[in-house]
Amino acid sequence: MSNHEDTKARGGDGRGPEPRRAAAAISSLAGKLADAGIEHARFEAELLVRTAAAISAEELICDPAAELTQEQLRLADEWGARRAAREPLPYLVGRAEFFSRTFLVSPAAMVPRPETEILVEAAIERARRIGGRFAADVGTGSGALAVTLAKEVAGLTVVATDISLEALGLAARNVRLHGATDRVFPVCCDLLAAVALQADCLVANLPYIAHDDFPLLEPEVRDYEPRLALDGGLDGLGMIRRLSAQLCAHLRTGGFAALEVGAGQAGEVAKLLGRSGLSGVEVLPDYAGIERVVIGWSRG
Repeated sequence: MSNHEDTKARGGDGRGPEPRRAAAAISSLAGKLADAGIEHARFEAELLVRTAAAISAEELICDPAAELTQEQLRLADEWGARRAAREPLPYLVGRAEFFSRTFLVSPAAMVPRPETEILVEAAIERARRIGGRFAADVGTGSGALAVTLAKEVAGLTVVATDISLEALGLAARNVRLHGATDRVFPVCCDLLAAVALQADCLVANLPYIAHDDFPLLEPEVRDYEPRLALDGGLDGLGMIRRLSAQLCAHLRTGGFAALEVGAGQAGEVAKLLGRSGLSGVEVLPDYAGIERVVIGWSRG
């Protein structure tokens, strides 16, 4: 190699290779993610690089040639390899957006889903309408539902239950993050076993994937999210069936229960709520038109 070629390989001034720039790192990582079949490869690559380098979207726009340190580059490459192996993006960056708020996430609980915003939006509107004072979030996971209800409905206190201590630890962190420690109270128990008070509002996003369908899920879900939060038993309705039998005893007259369900399950869940003694059953679609939320009322 000539002296000129050697200088070019090591950098224009001969001191070493050119530093990796943010834009170049994003383009390189986006190619790797696209090759791995990641649908929104460019968006995800940008988020991973920005998070590794602790720069905002605005800062990246102003300075796309920002230099990355070796440690920042190493972290972005590590996350990129894990994402290419289909580890969920929110688990890598440690956060997810839900109802215009940022929540901490970890493999201890499911990543909050956009379709679950249908559930919480319906619960907020109805809780406000009836002047709800006490709510229960059954199977709280990350605590996103419980925190959102407490922040959006004035004067509402929420008990957030989960059987997983790891999930409750994550929920407690999100409660503190959003300044809701005086309104949201995580409780470790099976469904409503440790809840003595009757609620005006009860929400639940319980496992509803049928056992035999579990292997068919996307690898991000099947291989990384907690099976305890997903597998609903033989027909997917095992936990929902158990909860429905407890609803009348845990709802005040005039209160309601709102449950998220899987595709094709709304009709059967509506029957379960009716058999449990609830009436005025409502079924709401998600953004894709799938019947996603079933609501029943305690009329006394």
